[in-house]
Amino acid sequence: MIRLLLLLAACVAIPVSSEVRAQQRDHLTEEEADLIREMQEIDLRTDIFVRAAERRLLVLSNPGAKQTKKEEEKWGPLPKGTRLELIQDYKAILEEAMEKLDDAYERDKKMPALPKALSKFKEGAAHQLPQLRALAPQLTDKKEQRALAEAIEEAETATKGEIKTQ
Repeated sequence: MIRLLLLLAACVAIPVSSEVRAQQRDHLTEEEADLIREMQEIDLRTDIFVRAAERRLLVLSNPGAKQTKKEEEKWGPLPKGTRLELIQDYKAILEEAMEKLDDAYERDKKMPALPKALSKFKEGAAHQLPQLRALAPQLTDKKEQRALAEAIEEAETATKGEIKTQ
C-alpha cells in the first residue's frame, strides 16, 4: 500500500514539476546565451554578461528603444518582459556572471584573463548603478521595488569584487 501511494505521488509530482520548469523564464535571450557558449575566455564572456545587463536597463528606461540592424544581427531582438521580469533578469545576469568569475578563479587562480574580466565586470556594474537607481521613482509596485532593491544590491556587490592573491 505504501509503495502504491509513493508511486502515485511520484506520478502526480512529475507533470507538475515539468509545468513549472516550462513556465520559468530564462534571464538571457537565446542569442545572448549562444554568445556566452561561444565565448570560452572569461573576459569575453564577461563582456557578454555586461552587455546583456545593459540591454535590460535600456528597455527598462526606454520601453520603445530600438537597436541598429547590426546589433540585432549579433544580439537578437531586445529582451521582452514586464518591468519586474526585466529587473529580475538583470539581477540573474549579474549573479551568473559572478558565478562564472568565481568558477574561473577556482579553476585557475593565476588565469591571465581573470583580472581583466573582473575589472570589466566591476566597471560595468558601476556604470549601471546610477541607471538602476534612476528607475526607483518610476516603480510603484512593491514587487518591482523589492526586485530593484535586490538588483541594486547585486550591482553594488559586483563593484566590490576582487581577486584574492595567496
